[in-house]
Amino acid sequence: MDSQLRDEVRFLTTALGQIVREQAGEETFEHVERLRTLSIDIRKTKRGADLDEQERLLAEMGAAEAQEIAHAFSLFFQLVNLCEERTRVRHLRARDEAPQSLRSVLRELKEAGVPAERLQACLDAIEIESVFTAHPTEAKRRSVLHHLQRLRAWPDDPGEILETLWQTSEVRERTVEVLDEVERVLGFFDHSVFDAAADFYETFDRELQGIYPDVERRRPFLTFGSWVGGDRDGHPYVTPDVSREAVERHRRHAMHFYRTQVEVLSRELSHTTPEELLPDELPEGGDRYERHELFRRLLLPVRERLRAGEIDLPGLQAALQAIHDGLLKQNAHRTANGRVRRLIEQVAVFGQHVATLDFRDNSGSLHETPEKIAGQFRAIGEIQKTHGKRAASRYVLSMTHTVDDVLAVLRQAVETGVTDIDVVPLFETIDDLQGSAELMRKVWADEGYRAHLERRGGVQEVMLGYSDSNKDGGYLAANWLLHEAEDELADAAREEGITLRLFHGKGGAIDRGGGQSHEVLRAHPKAVPDGRLRITEQGEVISLKYSAPEIAQRNFEQLTSAVVAAVCLPSPEDRHPERYDHWRASMQEMSAVSRRKYRDLVHDDPRFLDYYRQATPIDLIEHLRIGSRPSRRRTNASISELRAIPWVFSWTQSRHLISAWYGLGTALETFVADHPDGLARLQEMYADWPCFRSILQNAEMSLAKADMSIARQYASLVESDDVRDAVFGAIHDEYDRTVATVLQVSGRDALLSDREVLAESIRLRNPYVDPLHALQIQFLRRWRSAPDGPDRDESQRLLALTAHGIAFGMKSTG
Repeated sequence: MDSQLRDEVRFLTTALGQIVREQAGEETFEHVERLRTLSIDIRKTKRGADLDEQERLLAEMGAAEAQEIAHAFSLFFQLVNLCEERTRVRHLRARDEAPQSLRSVLRELKEAGVPAERLQACLDAIEIESVFTAHPTEAKRRSVLHHLQRLRAWPDDPGEILETLWQTSEVRERTVEVLDEVERVLGFFDHSVFDAAADFYETFDRELQGIYPDVERRRPFLTFGSWVGGDRDGHPYVTPDVSREAVERHRRHAMHFYRTQVEVLSRELSHTTPEELLPDELPEGGDRYERHELFRRLLLPVRERLRAGEIDLPGLQAALQAIHDGLLKQNAHRTANGRVRRLIEQVAVFGQHVATLDFRDNSGSLHETPEKIAGQFRAIGEIQKTHGKRAASRYVLSMTHTVDDVLAVLRQAVETGVTDIDVVPLFETIDDLQGSAELMRKVWADEGYRAHLERRGGVQEVMLGYSDSNKDGGYLAANWLLHEAEDELADAAREEGITLRLFHGKGGAIDRGGGQSHEVLRAHPKAVPDGRLRITEQGEVISLKYSAPEIAQRNFEQLTSAVVAAVCLPSPEDRHPERYDHWRASMQEMSAVSRRKYRDLVHDDPRFLDYYRQATPIDLIEHLRIGSRPSRRRTNASISELRAIPWVFSWTQSRHLISAWYGLGTALETFVADHPDGLARLQEMYADWPCFRSILQNAEMSLAKADMSIARQYASLVESDDVRDAVFGAIHDEYDRTVATVLQVSGRDALLSDREVLAESIRLRNPYVDPLHALQIQFLRRWRSAPDGPDRDESQRLLALTAHGIAFGMKSTG
């Protein structure tokens, strides 16, 4: 561990221990310490006596003390996460050239002989948009986030803030509402995104000038979107009124930001403009400013409109540009290229809407509640009229199954007079992914749709769902079929003369498309056709990526460098064309085996649903007030109707994580057994094909976080011995098989042996997460068996706290 990180963790957690002693008492503090040391001993020795003592200690514990212990461990992880974030920022500041940075990719292009003309064409075409979503909202309350942000300033005496955190409830009593989630996301723009975007463009232009001086960035290509307040797929609380209010809050946020910046500029721009540079007719402001304070005069009209609650974007842009040009003329280039230039960039990126709001609904609503769809389009029309067409210009259709699903959306748009809209089909199931290219060919063959597409610039956006495809067919099959769908859609669009933009519906967890996006995008350029990319930012990922401006900027650089490299450099398939067909055939074979193995357990074994409902805290998760969205699209208890986020969350909490690896081991083992050169071929693919390597590396990360010893303890909650033995036995066997085969293919002797920092982080966190698992298991038993009443409610509050703490410890909700 980094020595400064170790010192900071020790400093804060020691201070936390003092707060626990003071606020909860010596006995509770001693119980926290005893549980921690027991967990370490259990990990080291596996002694039954230690497990028995842990069980006895927890069995004798009341819910009130258990809550304090869970609170202590949860705060511990939040402090560790804060220290790790500070370390990351420190390392970023110290590095002259970080891997995956803008400088590194531009140098890579230069060394590869990419001509300036090629890079210029790339920058003129690329579109990158990060889209914030709220399913679920990250587990921290905004109040807790605020106090942690106070700690980032690193006070010498953190006692007051830690005392406040101790006395602040981590668990929401009030149900989260959609507009709460809107404000939460907008808070990240205030905290980091506004500044990080300006820093990113400043860095980009500087690095570009230094390495490719003949290339220029002519527009902002990195922008932002949001689903929060527009995503009504299975969400009864997202109404047209909520969507209108969400966009209005976007506008108010933008206005507040611009007003604050303009007020600062009005104080800073005290420059005297020489007489010969003054215009013949001075702007108004003679009674407020000196005659030669031209720049303050130029800002006055937009400043007064902003104070009155109005945004005059053209006026603001014109004033800022005039100030920038005037400052350069009088040799004040530092001021011109400081806050003034930053604000010019920010206005171009964020407009008056901060982030464009996507509307989304399920294809079933087209047939079941068409009047509601019409109401949504009327809201889009009103938003565009009031806030501009950029504020809301996409309609995403979840669970797109047929050509008529897509055409029906367009008919609704036309009937309500909304023509400035992109219809975005979302393909989520395995079958829909496999048929997506052929379906889109039929859509594009429709004359009315094709005419609409031409009016929209010939650009077709298609969204691919990583979460539901994984839940449907398992990790390996979903990842491979997404890869194939990207290829087939890109080929179909090219043949039909369509400009394709792909929208990747990724979550934070590996089993929801998370992981190393930079490597994945570089490994497969067709995921970003000609550099056009939209990608969701979900759940705890928002907090991890946007907790500090430096980390947010790093995220923007990694995303942009991957897209630029994917467009400008040869793809791995291009470098190995003679072997790619063999690799592809191998992946198709393994994908089919993996999918059968996964579906045999998850969808076809009648015992599985009982196991899942009892061996994971899914029933708890369905009661948590983490987000505003219900956990199911409909009320039936089937796996298919459960949303992917609680599905992944429940497997993560119970340390099974089957959604991130199950079926992979059987696929690898079967391939090796069926082919004389099977192992050698897989090892070749791992060495030379980044797509395959990234799939195995991401699975390896999940296998390292999974823990069959902890999962076995959750399995003890299953009432039927037969169900428990059959299902957990299948999971444990496949886990062992997957670990063995992944290591065999990678040629290593231990998981994450090539990623020591991550392996060490997991190893050090486990003894602190384990007590939370033990508490959760103990109180799940009590909660499930208790009648309705105060005791059950108290147990549920404790369980909610354990879920939060485990999420912080695992750095994952779903």
